[in-house]
Amino acid sequence: MEKLKVGVIGAGKMGLLHSGIFNSLDNSMLKSVSDKDRFITNAIKSYLPGVAVHQDYEDMINKEDLDIVVITTPVFLHRRMIEDSMNQGLTIFVEKPLALSGLECQSILNKNYNKPTLVGYCRRFMETYNLAKKIIDSEELGKVNYFTSHMYVSQIFRQGKGWLYNPKMSGGGALIDLGSHAIDLFHYLFGDISTIHAFAKTVFNKEVEDYLSANLLFEDRALGSLQVSWSIRNYRLPELKIDIHLENGVITVTEKYITIYSEINDGLIKKGWTTYYKQELKKDVPMNIAGPEYTLEDLHLLDCILNSKKTICDFNEAAKTNFVIDRIYSSIENESIEKMNYEV
Repeated sequence: MEKLKVGVIGAGKMGLLHSGIFNSLDNSMLKSVSDKDRFITNAIKSYLPGVAVHQDYEDMINKEDLDIVVITTPVFLHRRMIEDSMNQGLTIFVEKPLALSGLECQSILNKNYNKPTLVGYCRRFMETYNLAKKIIDSEELGKVNYFTSHMYVSQIFRQGKGWLYNPKMSGGGALIDLGSHAIDLFHYLFGDISTIHAFAKTVFNKEVEDYLSANLLFEDRALGSLQVSWSIRNYRLPELKIDIHLENGVITVTEKYITIYSEINDGLIKKGWTTYYKQELKKDVPMNIAGPEYTLEDLHLLDCILNSKKTICDFNEAAKTNFVIDRIYSSIENESIEKMNYEV
């Protein structure tokens, strides 16, 4: 079978990561890279002479024979790049979040695009969270009553510089940059949200939030809370920790481990306390650069293309996160309780 040809827009950290993965997998190859930085494009020419290099992404998607485009640029560029790629009939992978706002997401969804799409919410591909989902979906511990969660990293302790701290270019602060991972995972684990009440605080940045607290009510009446900050000390790497209280037990899950407390002894659940670390759960992957979840993302996209399947986080699913973020910001601005509406 001929390999699927991949073009990457944006040769930063995530662009280079996915370039390396796709170029190493059996069913795909890196065909082209687009980036405005000549230093980067010259380096790619030197080390990968068989890869076509462009400084204008439109030149790349118009001139190269591509099957897949991978968009890893700042979020304020996403919508136009996505819609231009749709016009070329390409399968599209875009790093999270899908777009700046629910309004931009609605513009994308209105295209009714029928090719596979995937948004890079990588925690859907981490085995600790997938084991939590398996237990929740099985209802062996009963239904979810309540959860608490935080998404923390030690990143900002002075005014940030660059587009990420300009709300017109980033869409917001710690919530959309960091907390979007949590909101996506809530949809994956718990379903749709019905009601939101949130507060935020700026300390180091003048225009975007550094700290955020939100209370959430879900469609099935489960309650949850989310704390988000990029200004918490002693979190070298981002941590999404969720403590889930079910009818017959408790699940605590992070990127690194899952601990299960069960009051029953049934099926895959042992009575009492059980802890699994990610090393015990991880799947073997053919290429592991920064964590198996990134390779699993790319393998999932290839599988969906080859077998005409829908991805687990397509544009429709990922847009939900933007719609929730919009309502959270509205709750903060208006000091109000917001009813959730998954469209503009």
